[in-house]
Amino acid sequence: MASDIICIQEHWLYEFQKQVLGPVLPNMDMHIRCSDTNEEIDNFKLPRGKGGVAIAWKNHLTPSVQEIQSGNNRIIAVELKSPFNLCIICVYMPTNNSGDSYLEYTECLDIISSIFSTYSATHRMIIAGDFNGTLKPPRNYKTHDRCPSNSSSHVPVSAKIEVKAKVKQSLVKPNSARQFKFQWKDLDSESFNSFIKEELCQYNIEKHSLEENIQFLCNCLKKAAAVAVPSKIIKLKGPKFKASPTTLSLLQICKEKYQLWKSNGKHDDHFMFDKILAQRNLRKQMRREQYLDRAHFYKEVMDNPSNEMFHRLIRRNRGNRNKDSMCIMENDELQYSPMVQT
Repeated sequence: MASDIICIQEHWLYEFQKQVLGPVLPNMDMHIRCSDTNEEIDNFKLPRGKGGVAIAWKNHLTPSVQEIQSGNNRIIAVELKSPFNLCIICVYMPTNNSGDSYLEYTECLDIISSIFSTYSATHRMIIAGDFNGTLKPPRNYKTHDRCPSNSSSHVPVSAKIEVKAKVKQSLVKPNSARQFKFQWKDLDSESFNSFIKEELCQYNIEKHSLEENIQFLCNCLKKAAAVAVPSKIIKLKGPKFKASPTTLSLLQICKEKYQLWKSNGKHDDHFMFDKILAQRNLRKQMRREQYLDRAHFYKEVMDNPSNEMFHRLIRRNRGNRNKDSMCIMENDELQYSPMVQT
């Protein structure tokens, strides 16, 4: 994707669905709000999605991007720190489909005005989005449709601004690399053998020393395993638990909010409120991912029962000390004693 920063309106996602934008916009970080951000709804019999705004930027710009907490589920903003600072606002204004549309529209205008009054003196302001309003002609800008299969009346609008921003330099530490484990039970023996045969045909053992031949055979086996044996991640960079990109970004926000609160004296002010809000969002995301992981695991157990899945279930339950049953029913009698339950 050629654009460094993208503003999205009407993504129609709920809070628990935000992570689906990750594969759609690879190598990009984002600030997202949904229609249920301030008041989440139950995911049982969900209605069709509506609204939602997002600002996505290339991840090498992340050190220069700061999310602005002002706004609502229709308005979000970010600050791009550079020699001349930018404030980018993404809006999705209400439509004229309800009796409260005028009040909602003016409320959104008040929020935009507040952001402008806060940042316009020190930042260059950019506002993008769907205003659900019409400017009087003539309009001196052009819109274009980059996707021939787009059957919607919504088309993208682009702008080019030259900005010098701080670029993130990725430093790879020796102990922070991912670790993999080969799944030898799923070995593709045909590919494994054919790869080794091809390597041996191109190598003359008689022209090399014993140490070189041993090293060649070891490397050949490693390459063949990488081609023919699937692997799974057993260790990730970052926290010990296998955190998703969304959780990692929220964890980084928590660290930044804590450092900001700490540097300002740890007072009971808005810095503490921002820290608490960031921690709350992190815990909410972790609980959501744990729930989805449990649901996926139980579905897999029911759909593909096997001895391996059974033992995984046993190990999973043994590893959680907080879910011991206080009471079980045996022969229509309630048993409360742990000794009797065993």
